[in-house]
Amino acid sequence: MERRVCHPGWVLKHKRKGTEIRQLRGYYYLYKIKSVYDPQRKRAKKVTERFLGKITEDGLIKPKYERVMENLSSLTVKEFGASSMIIKLSGDIIELLKKSFPSFWKEMLVFSVERFFHASPMKNVYHYYADSYLSETYPNVAVLPKQVSNMLKIIGNQRGKNVEFMKNFIEGDEFSIIDLTHTFSFSENIISATLGHNSEKEYAPQINLSLIFSLDKHHPSFFRIVPGSIRDISTFLLTVKESGIKKAIIIGDKGFYSEENINYLDKKETELDYIFPLKRNSSLIDYSPIISGNKKNFDGYFLFEKRIIWHYEKMIGNKRILLFLDEKLKMEEEKDMMIHIEDKKIPLNDFYERQFRIGTIAVITKTVLSARKVYELLKSRIEIEIAFDTFKNILHADRTYMREDTQLEGWMLINFISMLLYYRLYNELSKHDILKKFSPKDVILHFSRVKKIKIGEKWQTSEVPKTTRLLAEKLKIYEHIT
Repeated sequence: MERRVCHPGWVLKHKRKGTEIRQLRGYYYLYKIKSVYDPQRKRAKKVTERFLGKITEDGLIKPKYERVMENLSSLTVKEFGASSMIIKLSGDIIELLKKSFPSFWKEMLVFSVERFFHASPMKNVYHYYADSYLSETYPNVAVLPKQVSNMLKIIGNQRGKNVEFMKNFIEGDEFSIIDLTHTFSFSENIISATLGHNSEKEYAPQINLSLIFSLDKHHPSFFRIVPGSIRDISTFLLTVKESGIKKAIIIGDKGFYSEENINYLDKKETELDYIFPLKRNSSLIDYSPIISGNKKNFDGYFLFEKRIIWHYEKMIGNKRILLFLDEKLKMEEEKDMMIHIEDKKIPLNDFYERQFRIGTIAVITKTVLSARKVYELLKSRIEIEIAFDTFKNILHADRTYMREDTQLEGWMLINFISMLLYYRLYNELSKHDILKKFSPKDVILHFSRVKKIKIGEKWQTSEVPKTTRLLAEKLKIYEHIT
């Protein structure tokens, strides 16, 4: 029978109805008990149900399995590696955000990061933020959809500040100007989204975007939104004027070439060169080197991404016409045409008429750059368009929250910052010779596997997978993700 008098007060205070204190080798333990009727003895007997814990002067220590289960119930796992990596690589961008947008820099940073990592529309930003260690690094950031929408309206109403911020990224001596077309908007209140035809022959409310890209530093430097109905060369000049750039190369699409545009640019005093692709049926293109079948009639060749590119140059008046032949592209296009012929989708005569144009790219240019450099600039435009396509596509998801031109301006600024983050990582991968095997998206995926795990009140970093560790060591940021 239990004798209470033998137990100290700090032990007895844990005694409750239905419990029993037991002493074993100088230690005290608490058990849950109950009384049940024993039909054989015809009286009640005590039954031990379970162990409640060890009693110490500091309190009751619960059984180990209960402590483990409690820790598991309070366990929190958050993405850590990718966000920590991009914050480390983009310290200067973050400082410029703080300076230009002291009231919203955290919201702008979080939105831009999640845009880069997940192509996140506004409605999902808070979800990604809550699941990332960014929510611990920058707590209480206001990125719920309505909060983001309000922020975009405020920052979008400050074009002067936006221009001031972007001018920090006008670095180097060489810039390209690219027209990123058919960014759609279906909000009735966005005045800039006027009706216009895009390169896909669609007639819908849309906006165009003039983007200036630094060829020296390989990152976006400036943007300007243009109403969708305007497809005029003067928009480039206004963009250049606002940016303050003195010299740039306009890299247009096939829709921008015209005698009027060429003459307009040739007469302008500003140092604006241009590279405009020509349609394959243009009378300006001389296909005679290809028709001859003799490679000696070309001016030469160069290697681009392990592909052989033959080139030929011809002057028409003061106009410089460059013709490029990609042998691999020629084989691919010819194969596609023959499949269509076999399927009766096009007649064989179409192939005969177009056989010498297949696999070619022709441009008219004012530059004195080498054929290789002109070709690289054309391809860089394609890279930039691909990188920006993701952001253009999710405008559909975000249009619900954008009711005014100012919000669209703010939205585009966020995407501009996201592009800065993308190219910051891209350039680091290029510098450390990693791009051959891993794209920026690949690296984000690998780094996102490094987690922060909170057990109880303590955060711990998860194991770093081998591939992630090797990438982090090459980028010299291993200590920042561990």
